[in-house]
Amino acid sequence: MHPVLFKIGSLSVYSYGAMLCLAFLTAIVWALCEAPAEKINRDYLYDLFIIVMLLSLVGSRVAYVVLNWDLYEAGPWWKVLAFREGGLTFLGGLILAVFGGIVYCYRKKINFLKYLDFFTPFIALGYAITRIGCFLNGCCHGHITTLPWGMVFPAVDGFPRHPTQLYACGSALIIFILLRLLKKYRSFDGFVFVLFLLFYGVYRFIVEFFRISEPSVGFMTQAQFASLILILAGAALFFWKKGETKKIGKTNQKGAGEL
Repeated sequence: MHPVLFKIGSLSVYSYGAMLCLAFLTAIVWALCEAPAEKINRDYLYDLFIIVMLLSLVGSRVAYVVLNWDLYEAGPWWKVLAFREGGLTFLGGLILAVFGGIVYCYRKKINFLKYLDFFTPFIALGYAITRIGCFLNGCCHGHITTLPWGMVFPAVDGFPRHPTQLYACGSALIIFILLRLLKKYRSFDGFVFVLFLLFYGVYRFIVEFFRISEPSVGFMTQAQFASLILILAGAALFFWKKGETKKIGKTNQKGAGEL
């Protein structure tokens, strides 16, 4: 593993931080290139990028600290702000970033769900790149395995383990491709994001069986419980929006018939 990519004098460039920066940069550049074809205003995108980057980092850190408060309650207090030492939770960052996007779009009077659908595939792509950082860092590893692709994480022990970081990376890339392919079937605003909630929830629920995580809600880990909520929420939103779309379609047909 390579938790430190390279050093410049006394400055260390960490693998996870480098992959996180690459994830943001890749998503931003790709999104800006595709924005004109999707009729997305780039000026709004620039603002949203800043909001998303800041709030996703803050939200992911806050969620990690809250869920692992036993690591921080003894102090010192500044450890809560020690981003360089690691400790980020994806869903915490996603929730706060989405909330920030809602507030921004409401103030600008633009369709938030349209912009969310546009950017959602890049969330999956960024997640995949960031998980490479986890792999290089040696964190988020899995249980001991005898499978041929098991990998040894020297900082843990000498036993081959499930490279769950790579499972996550591969799953996210598949989700990215699926979202890109299925977005042309978008029947309502928010369709792509709903699919992401379903796909991410299923992937994360499954991969947790291979990852080192302690059950905390019955037989489920915290991540599995959160994933189950995402799946249920995604399914509920899908059927609600589909039903709403059908009602609008019937109303329009009725109105056209009256004319």
